[in-house]
Amino acid sequence: MKNKTHTVEQLAKRYREAWVISRRVPSGLQLGYSAYWPEFNPNRWEVYRLEGVKAKAPPVSANAVDRMVECMRWLRWLSEDERELVWMRASGMSWREIAGAAGKPRTTVYRYWHRALLQVTLSLIVDG
Repeated sequence: MKNKTHTVEQLAKRYREAWVISRRVPSGLQLGYSAYWPEFNPNRWEVYRLEGVKAKAPPVSANAVDRMVECMRWLRWLSEDERELVWMRASGMSWREIAGAAGKPRTTVYRYWHRALLQVTLSLIVDG
């Protein structure tokens, strides 16, 4: 997406996508073997109930991971507080929840978020 002007709405969608992808990418954490106590022996009704369980989502595509990494690189132009604000909004938190976490009014939090995304847009234009 080089040499393309991004709007705040487009950046918000890109960061939302990056947040979703970051939750789907495997962490690489291998827990190994584990033992459960007490031992779990399901009866036939529990097994029958689990037969309808849906399969896991397919693995994330390489292009999606590349887009996520690109969005993460854009965060380097922001301060620590702005990064946290952009990421909280990308996670789907409401403005009210973000304002409560930041200890600021809702409109102020929205203005800071909007300014942070504008700063990313301007940095993208300058870096080309």
